[in-house]
This record gives sequence, C-alpha cells and structure tokens, in this order.
Amino acid sequence: MPALTLCAFAFEQIVQYRYGAAGALAFGMFTVGHKARNTTFTCVGLVVIALLLAR
Repeated sequence: MPALTLCAFAFEQIVQYRYGAAGALAFGMFTVGHKARNTTFTCVGLVVIALLLAR
C-alpha cells in the first residue's frame, strides 16, 4: 500500500507543477469525491481538470 500512496503523491506533485494550485485543488477534489463516493466533488474535479487540459 505505501507504493500506491507514493505514486499518488508523485502524480499530484507533477500535476501541481504543470497546472499550479488549481490543478492540485482539482485533483484533490476528484480524489476526495471518489473515495467518499460524492458525485458532486468528483464531477467538479473532473471538469476543472478537463478545462486545464484543454487550455
């Protein structure tokens, strides 16, 4: 399990480096929403990530 946590942390750092604080916030919202099974947080996080990728 620690390897998966390390990979998630590394991916979040890469997203934050590439897309700034908005990317980190969107990734965090997506992760929290997915783990909590909250559709609203998951969708908002995915929309923000999509908008950042389309930029």
